[in-house]
Amino acid sequence: MLPFLLIGIGVDDMFVIVNAIDQTDNTKSVRHRIIEGIMHAGPSITITSFTDALAFFFGSTTSLIALRSFCYFAGTCCIMLYLCVLTIFCPLLVFDLRRQHAMKGDCCRLCCCKEDSIICCRGYFLTDKQRKFSGLAPRASKEISQKEKDLGS
Repeated sequence: MLPFLLIGIGVDDMFVIVNAIDQTDNTKSVRHRIIEGIMHAGPSITITSFTDALAFFFGSTTSLIALRSFCYFAGTCCIMLYLCVLTIFCPLLVFDLRRQHAMKGDCCRLCCCKEDSIICCRGYFLTDKQRKFSGLAPRASKEISQKEKDLGS
């Protein structure tokens, strides 16, 4: 049960960080985007990670040996997961943001994902923010409504 619990906590921390960075301005440098995103997401993931660990450590004061061991191990894993998110995930996120900023291998720059290609998504799933950053024209509302009608039928 503990691996699933830790995966949930870790993925939540990652979603919070990525969402905070995604809400920053795409025209800023990668360094400024990371700083701004971590400044916004850092307190929330710190508080949740340490309150989870603290709750488990309080649970380790029980007299049941199996529950005590589980809670102590889970609290330690919560702290280690927090450190791993900051020391492993964030540098990988910086690497990916640099790739995106250089427009290397992004969805709409691959030959199979361009709008004029018959393979893959044709840029259909790109948001207007992604389309603007990639140099594509925003979709017309008429085009969007037609695609919504096609999906509905």
